[in-house]
Amino acid sequence: MKDNSEAPVRDARDVATQPASNAQGLSRRALLLRGAAPAIVTLYSGAALAASSNLIGAAPNATPEDYKYRCLDTSSVFATKNPNVYDLGETPMAHVTQVRSDRQYYPTQGYFGLPSGPQVSPQQMCTSGGKFVRRERWGFSQVNVSKGVLVSATALSSFASNVNYTDI
Repeated sequence: MKDNSEAPVRDARDVATQPASNAQGLSRRALLLRGAAPAIVTLYSGAALAASSNLIGAAPNATPEDYKYRCLDTSSVFATKNPNVYDLGETPMAHVTQVRSDRQYYPTQGYFGLPSGPQVSPQQMCTSGGKFVRRERWGFSQVNVSKGVLVSATALSSFASNVNYTDI
């Protein structure tokens, strides 16, 4: 029988510094109760969680930059675990509709290109997507907006060459 008469173990550091013969003499349960169980710890970072590091975040309270709101087409990018963050992929690519803030937009239905409801904001257009009409000096012009989220021009600037813009 082994001699376990050495000083009692006080914490996990003591277990690690005890001679192997004493550590082997302690039961597995005693080791676990004293917190000496091995642990595997994984530290998460934003880049490690993503399929790529080409992430962009939605800006629900975005303001117009150069008189334009930027609406990121969410069908052109990958969703992440965070509902407000999108992955542009390993080879970044995205489609953005730029909606002018100095124009008036209205929902429309049918082929006549006339307003079918009250004026809508660029934020509403981006969130719902669809067909709208823009008031012009002599009438209305029909425009299409893909459903998406607002993003800032600053966030898009790092992907400038890989973003397809549509101005309406």
